[in-house]
Formats: sequence, structure tokens, C-alpha cells
Amino acid sequence: MRRWVAGVGIFGAAMAALGPLASCSRTGLPLTHTELTEGGIPTEPEASKPVGCQTGTVTLFRASPAVMFVLDRSGSMGTPLGTTGQSRWQVLRQALAATLPPVDASMSIGALLYPKAGATGNPTSGSACVVPSADLVPSPGNVGALVAKMASTSPGGGTPTAAALDAAASVLLGLRAASTARAVVLATDGAPNCNAALSPKSCICVTGGTSCGLSGLTCLDDVRTVKTIASHAAQGVPTYVIGIEAMGDSQFSGVLDAMADAGGRPRQGTSHHYYAVGSEADLKAALTAIRDQVGLCTYLTTSVPDEGGTIAVSIDGEPLDQDPSGVEGWSWGDRKNGEIVFHGDACAKAGTAVAPIADVQCAEPLRRARRDRGTNVRVHGLR
Repeated sequence: MRRWVAGVGIFGAAMAALGPLASCSRTGLPLTHTELTEGGIPTEPEASKPVGCQTGTVTLFRASPAVMFVLDRSGSMGTPLGTTGQSRWQVLRQALAATLPPVDASMSIGALLYPKAGATGNPTSGSACVVPSADLVPSPGNVGALVAKMASTSPGGGTPTAAALDAAASVLLGLRAASTARAVVLATDGAPNCNAALSPKSCICVTGGTSCGLSGLTCLDDVRTVKTIASHAAQGVPTYVIGIEAMGDSQFSGVLDAMADAGGRPRQGTSHHYYAVGSEADLKAALTAIRDQVGLCTYLTTSVPDEGGTIAVSIDGEPLDQDPSGVEGWSWGDRKNGEIVFHGDACAKAGTAVAPIADVQCAEPLRRARRDRGTNVRVHGLR
């Protein structure tokens, strides 16, 4: 199987500035047009195959970001946010229009707006909980189409978050992982619901009160949603969670925290693990931080240490500490795919350095020595 360094259509001009990477560093073979799908996104049926370990020094290269924006357009998104009098949906559209253009050519952006356009009312029937297929498949140059899509629809219906995330992740899981940093960005203002399997007599009602009537569709669907997000993260598709809320509107903040933790990209240094936003300025700041982490701070290594192995990462000869909390230094993203995420000053340094490097030491020299010398050679009394 071929593992590619860069798809021609994915990173565009930004990748060109980094040098001629349109080849497969994990095979050294060129990337051809026939191996790209329409829109420039290569597919890889075996995208989850882990990167192997090879002892030595490797140069890290910036990943090509592919992001699905999963945007809650339920009825509550029509309520005002802040003091501007604009709805949460309008503010979200304006924030995306302001923050995404700088990466329009370098980030493959896709989108799924949920529930399906035309859904109205509370989720007391399945019609308010229908999830569409992806509105936009990830591709460069999609920012204008995303903003136009949001402008052409209005809030209404329930909040089938688990099903929407499943549909979005399935799109990303079809993209080749070898050169791509894949992520979901969920922007929602309320608790997930629309799970008819829940009991209306014993569940927590998202509409308030002690009874959800005759339908489980208005029950809090937190367990299924958290499990769904965790499953995607385990497959190499993390989820960033943005919670859009007015002052004091944090009834379900614990649910959003659990969702952010399950997604593997919790916000650091704040009281909440999700990106809690209460104004357009907050929303722009959250989107900018997420945009930069996915688009600028994620790199790939062609060698991942096996169990018992080691890795030392440095930029311009300066060693970096591994920081799983994601504040400074570096941490693993999707380790199986060789994703290394730089944080804080390290991200800025990586963008201006000649190239970050990693020194990898594998843990199985004995097995390799026996393979190289022949299985009949005695090594430390073993054959």
C-alpha cells in the first residue's frame, strides 16, 4: 500500500511554499492524477494502517488539514446571542466568514448542517431529527460555498448531534490518512437529543420539566453522543467542541465537557474543556485557535516508536518537551498515523524553522539483527 506525503489538491499554494512534497515519503513514489478523487482528495481504504518504526532521524512535514464543520441549526440557534440582536446562527456564519478565508486554499473544508434543512418545531417527531448527508465534501476553496449554504437556510428542528457526527466522520474516514490531519469541528448551542430509543419517563428532558411526554426524542442523548465522539477519536478523527451560549446559559456544560474530552481535543487552561463562547468575538477567537492548531501546528513523522521505543523532537536543534496537556511543546495527535501537534511557541517556531526533526529509537534491535544476520545465527544464547 502506498502512503503519500501530500495530495496536489489538498494543500495548494501553502504546500508549494514548503517545497516539492507531492510524493510518497513512505514509498518515494510520485503522486499521480489518477490517484486523486474529484476535488483533489485522495482516498485510502486502508487509511488506519499504523505508521511503522524505523530507528534514525526523520524530518517532520506539515500535514494537509481536512476538516468537517458540523453546525447545529436547531431551533434554538435562532435565539439572540449577546447584545447585537443577531441570532446565534447569524453570528456563527459571520465568525466563519471572518476566520476561514486565510486557509481557503490550504485547508480542505467540508460541512454538514443539521438537522436537515426545512425541519421545524421541537423534536416530538422524527421529521425534526433528520440528518442530511454532507452539504460539502472537504475540498480547498469551500469557504464561500459554506457561508452561502448557511445564509440560505434558517434554524429549526431538533439536535441530532450523534447522527450528524457519525455522518461527518464517515466522510473523513474515507480520506487518505497518510498525508492528512483529519478533524471535526462541532458548533452547537444545546444538548444533543433525537434518540427515540430513550425512555421519556426516566430520561433528562432537554426542554425542561420532569417528563418528556410520550417520545424519547426530547431526552438528553448524552451517553450515545459521547460514545460516538470517542469512537471517532479512536479511529483517528478528533472532535473540537464549540459551545455557543448566552451569559448563564450553561445548563448542559458538563455534557459539552464530556464531549470535548471524548473528542481528544479539549481546550486547555480554562474552566471548561469545550470552547465556551458567548459573543462573536469569543467565537472568532475559538475558531482561530482551532483553525491554527489543525492547519498550522500538526506535522507528520514517517517513523513512530513501537512499545518501549523512544522519540525526541527538536526544532532548529532545540529539544522540545512532550506535553500531553497541550499547553507547550508537543503531543501526539493520531499516533498511529504519526501525527505530532506543536503547542504554544513551538507551533510558531515550527512554521519558521528549516524543518522540525525527530530522533526515533525502536525497541526491537534483536529481532532486526536476527533478520539481518540470518535465523541460524546465535545471539546471546538464542536462535
